[in-house]
Amino acid sequence: MSDVGTPSPSRRLSPEADLHFTRGMLHLRRGEAILPRAMSVREDQVPPGTDVLMALLGLAAVATSRAFGQTEWIEQYRSEMREALAHFDRALPLAPEFPELHYRRAQALRYLGENDFAVDAARRAAVLEPANEEFASLLRLLETGVTRREQQQAQQARGHSDDPNRPLNWDDIVLPARTKRELRQLQLVLEDPDEARALGIEPPTGLLLYGPPGTGKTTVARILAAQTRARFLTTSAAEINQMWVGESEKSVQKLFAEARAHAPAVIFLDEIDALVPIRAGGVHLYSDKVVNQFLHEMDGLVQNKGVFVIGATNRPDMLDPALIRGGRLSRQIEIPLPELEGRIALLQLMVRRARLSPDVDVVTLASQTEGFSGADLRALVNEAGFQALIRIKDQGGARALTGEDFAYAIANLRRG
Repeated sequence: MSDVGTPSPSRRLSPEADLHFTRGMLHLRRGEAILPRAMSVREDQVPPGTDVLMALLGLAAVATSRAFGQTEWIEQYRSEMREALAHFDRALPLAPEFPELHYRRAQALRYLGENDFAVDAARRAAVLEPANEEFASLLRLLETGVTRREQQQAQQARGHSDDPNRPLNWDDIVLPARTKRELRQLQLVLEDPDEARALGIEPPTGLLLYGPPGTGKTTVARILAAQTRARFLTTSAAEINQMWVGESEKSVQKLFAEARAHAPAVIFLDEIDALVPIRAGGVHLYSDKVVNQFLHEMDGLVQNKGVFVIGATNRPDMLDPALIRGGRLSRQIEIPLPELEGRIALLQLMVRRARLSPDVDVVTLASQTEGFSGADLRALVNEAGFQALIRIKDQGGARALTGEDFAYAIANLRRG
């Protein structure tokens, strides 16, 4: 990156300010020499509309390096940029009207990801020397990035729940207030285990979710992983159990090894009663070995921080008792069938995109579906939709879901 065409610092700065500015420039240049090309290109060389592509190329370089464990250059360049910023900050009170100092501070802040502060510094440089195109170019680039981020934050604040790529959160599932509170408490412990220990809490290494089928246990596990920014790994009995002797145990080892390599990670074991049933011995020796392997891997979780196991079952009585002792799935939370208020909230969520006839009352539907799980209510809306499709095709009438469509769907689901 070429120097800005400004008078020599020695003619405009005091000796102390000149010293800090020069040292800051030295660290800035060292840091830029370490960076990949995509991350150190000059602002005035970025064609309009391609700043996002350049950023992606830079992120790809970082991601590739991390994947191969080659992260030394990342720490080196950040260290150089921090040193550069420290010297520029020392020079700032001594030369507050020196435009290039503000410009170089903006560059260092940008490299460190502090774009809000970088905008302020770039704006100050542009005000002090409005004719300098390089100052103006950096300011435009930074303001574009900040504006884009603010738009994304505003979009998230408005709650665009239809975006399939957004992280799951607790608003995506309807649970009793007490259950949701327990899960959020667990989330906070996982996010900051040191703070939990300071309060006398021993962070659990695993969680057992139990309750009837279709109540959202898998969704709960995914939300916990998303909210704690953990990698989500899942498996089932069909994937673990192999026909060759010893291969099932190796599958368990591989699963936990992958979780440790990508910590923080959440391992989700759906239908865990099929994976870790009560050990019976005798002809069940084969499955007992798989259970033993799971228990062995879970015992190592205290030493392998950042790995959390979540099991889900609708038959907790089928689990090996050793699984739910302290140090394994030491926390158990029931995910019950929704009560009336829960069914109302679920139905409102599920019919929000559907056209409803005026004779459809969600509260009445909720009162008619006692004992239905969240999955059952989803099936109810789908079944009513199928009934409406064939009714409209064969008989005409309202092009919306009617009370009769839902009555047919409820009767059909109760039959079986």
